[in-house]
Amino acid sequence: MCVGFNFAAADPTNPNKTKIKVVVDAGHGGMDSGAQSDSVLEKQIVADVSSQLKALCNDNNIEVILLRTEDKFMSLEDRVSKIKALSPDLVISLHANYSENRERNGVEVFVAENDFTVKSSYFGTKILESFKRKDFKTSALRSANFFLLKNLDCPAVSIELGFLSNAEDMKYLNSEFGQKFIAKQIVSSLD
Repeated sequence: MCVGFNFAAADPTNPNKTKIKVVVDAGHGGMDSGAQSDSVLEKQIVADVSSQLKALCNDNNIEVILLRTEDKFMSLEDRVSKIKALSPDLVISLHANYSENRERNGVEVFVAENDFTVKSSYFGTKILESFKRKDFKTSALRSANFFLLKNLDCPAVSIELGFLSNAEDMKYLNSEFGQKFIAKQIVSSLD
């Protein structure tokens, strides 16, 4: 059973759909390690969280596809092409943040302004609300012109899971408990 993952109830724009397809994009990979703090790499954290997310969601009505299952580089253009070929109902792109301001922390969610802004914003808001319920620091839903978000032809959100530059966030992001808990919040946010 997929913990709290009921798209039919969550998506008021598509109430009759029973089988849904969610692509989880673990950002970076291969030579692109993303943000780094000491030996902790963004590419590994987001791969681990995406694996946890898939493991938590084994409902027959949900098909979770991990876009990156190995530590290999994939260009943004390749990611968009592969996602479009899969025709998902939702894309969740996972990242970890970094800031020169070491005090900055928390979860951020971004959507693009395009034909899918309303649906993307709906899911993005639900994700933020799920983290807020567990007393995570969050920002308001933000619009971003990220290549992946703006070039997809389906609802999509990009989630910054926390800041590797913040000692507390980094410790949490780099723990199995933290990764599993973050994955649970993402899954539960879509009920």
